[in-house]
Amino acid sequence: MAQPTWALFMTGFTSAEMSPMRSIRREDGWFVKAMPDGQAYPLDSGLAPIFREAGVTTLPAALKYSASKYGSKPCVATRKLIKRETTEKNGKKFEKLQLGEYTWQSYSQIQDMALAAGIGIKAQGVAPGDRIIMFAESRADWFVAAMGCLQQRITVATLYTTLSDTGIVHGINETEAAVVFTSYELLPRVTKLLPECPGVKTLIVMEDQLEGVGDTKNVPKDLTLIPFMELLQPPENLIVSAGNPEPEDVAILMYTSGSTGNPKGVELTHKNILTSVIGFSVQTDVGPDDRYLAFLPLAHIMELATEVSLVSLGASILYSSPLTMSSAGPKIMKGTEGDAKVARPTIMNTVPLVLDRIIKGISAKVDKQGWLKATLFNKAVKNKARLSSIPFTSFILDRMMFNQVKAELGGQLRRMLCGGAPLSPETHKIIKAIFGVTLQVGYASTETSSSTTGMDMDDDRIGHCGAPILSVMMRLIDWEEGNYKITDTPRPRGEVVVAGPSVCKGYFKLPQENEANFVDEFGQRCFRTGDIGEIDETGAIRIIDRKKDLVKLKHGEYVSLGNAESKLKTLPFVENICVFANSSKGSTVAVIVPSPERLRKLTSEIGIREDDSDENLCADARVKELVLQNLNAHGKKHGLNRWEIPADVSLSLEQWTPDSGLVTAALKIRRKQIGNFYQNMVLEMYSRID
Repeated sequence: MAQPTWALFMTGFTSAEMSPMRSIRREDGWFVKAMPDGQAYPLDSGLAPIFREAGVTTLPAALKYSASKYGSKPCVATRKLIKRETTEKNGKKFEKLQLGEYTWQSYSQIQDMALAAGIGIKAQGVAPGDRIIMFAESRADWFVAAMGCLQQRITVATLYTTLSDTGIVHGINETEAAVVFTSYELLPRVTKLLPECPGVKTLIVMEDQLEGVGDTKNVPKDLTLIPFMELLQPPENLIVSAGNPEPEDVAILMYTSGSTGNPKGVELTHKNILTSVIGFSVQTDVGPDDRYLAFLPLAHIMELATEVSLVSLGASILYSSPLTMSSAGPKIMKGTEGDAKVARPTIMNTVPLVLDRIIKGISAKVDKQGWLKATLFNKAVKNKARLSSIPFTSFILDRMMFNQVKAELGGQLRRMLCGGAPLSPETHKIIKAIFGVTLQVGYASTETSSSTTGMDMDDDRIGHCGAPILSVMMRLIDWEEGNYKITDTPRPRGEVVVAGPSVCKGYFKLPQENEANFVDEFGQRCFRTGDIGEIDETGAIRIIDRKKDLVKLKHGEYVSLGNAESKLKTLPFVENICVFANSSKGSTVAVIVPSPERLRKLTSEIGIREDDSDENLCADARVKELVLQNLNAHGKKHGLNRWEIPADVSLSLEQWTPDSGLVTAALKIRRKQIGNFYQNMVLEMYSRID
């Protein structure tokens, strides 16, 4: 398959066919991306020729360049909010939204708004080198505000909206930010935390379409509150000079949700993120005709780098949320279609848990249509890749089986990008079959600007994360304790080490963490990821373990908790799972959040009453035994050893959401927090098997 024109233009290469080699191991031991002719890409500075020629060395310069090139072309879109209904149940408020069509803003408009936002924030006394806090949901205003601040050489510190109150206060106070950007939805929460953040002097509130900034009666009188649209209209006689940011300036101070302790601020420069932008452009065939559905948090580097990339490529971004993306979304009012159906995206970012939920939602709907249709559908999914080699078969299967499912995501989706956590091969295969899309899996971290490895567009294999992307150098080093070595055959294994211009400046105000994770070795400044990789014969990597997830049981056997979880959660009735191991014990145990509907189907064979409550279902010893039998069979089928398969299990109806603090914003489990939450349950399971 030929490389896309844009990739050739960005890199300066003009030849056609991809080599079977995805990466090349250089003489100095570093793996780097392979060129179409099978040779190693020369390591660029991270800035492609097209950007260098246009003088693009910072993020706002990339927006300015695109505005000059694409002008009146649609850039970002926001869906019209028509009506909101709020109900209360058991002390909790639930919201339903009636939504209309998307309304657009052009590239030129977004650039003008960003310039105005920069002038407005400078007028509040924020100086170059200062930091502001961005604490809001993903939306066009978030992107505009961030670009405006960056134009004035002001660092944008991002906080996930799902962080704990303690984490939010920590981020605000550690950055010494005097200005906080937030939203109508989050203003009550910010207001509640302000007494613990004495340095905050100004709140800038992104308005709701119906309610404006909302209720401000609890905002302290000595604090300035500015509606975002008002910020974009500074006094006409105000003179503000440009900040002139530099490539090595810290553009984004991104607080990670983390699995333990306070969130850590990762310092990302303009050059770091632009390197990721270029890598994305080369890996992915995206251009001005593409429509991107944005529903992941912009406070996550994968989403932020992707949106900057899309703007650089002239694509259109339509904003959504996980709660309104599908027609079955919890905030979608009856009679309103989900965002994806209206937006009709051609490309999406996603994470494994979202894909698993899509598959389980589809399976549940198909099951309701009867045994025969469910059987035919499942066989079609299983065999589509093999049958597609027969002329017209794929077209017929789509027409008969899959087009209705595709319509739920707009019917025009052609490419998905997946990161944030390991994706099981089974999930990868099913998504490709159902939606007929190219699903490119990548591997990276905030510390590497979401830029480490990624699957090539022509790679139809599953079960790996691709090779190093442009400008990234990667190598493996031995991890003796886990018995992973680069001399392992047939494939080298070890801890993944990353170098190159995408590696961040470091952790904010954490010198000991910097010393432990960022090291000068092999002639480079490197980031030690803590992940264990295995490199195949084509130079592609598979993440097989994580140092923090590897536990040694009392008899000396090592158990990979993450590996066990990624395989066991593909069971239809498993919504989420956390496996626990203790070095003083000889077995593992697990807590599972089941799908009650799928669990009932599983247990119908053992005589469970249909009118029995979900709570009784989860507590029934017969149900637990049946779940254990299924876990055992499924685990063995997917290559787990007997120590990795839980010896006991508990079922919990508590949903693991970012709001509960049990998973991160990228929906990865927070092992320590889950362990604390279910401490008594885990102790009880171990007491039963000791």
